[in-house]
Amino acid sequence: MVKIKLPRSKKIYQSHIPGVVKAQTSRIGQRLKFIQAGRSQNQWSRELGIPQQNLSRFLSGQNPHIEFLAHLGRREGVNLNWLILGRGEPHLGLEE
Repeated sequence: MVKIKLPRSKKIYQSHIPGVVKAQTSRIGQRLKFIQAGRSQNQWSRELGIPQQNLSRFLSGQNPHIEFLAHLGRREGVNLNWLILGRGEPHLGLEE
């Protein structure tokens, strides 16, 4: 039996593929700025119910937590496939 040691922290994981992770997180930040749509960080963080400092970090390229992404998807109608991978349209169509 072969044992594989997996990294436990994000920092270790990111150090294994820094170019890929950094490029993807900066793109998520750019896509978040698109969704922000002219609102101030202060206003948008209040609307989302998160600390402004967290929103600032996410907009600057830090990977958002999955809970934040799920909340953003529900609240703003954001297509998470677009937000994370850049595939598809930014907003989900509303079913009637």
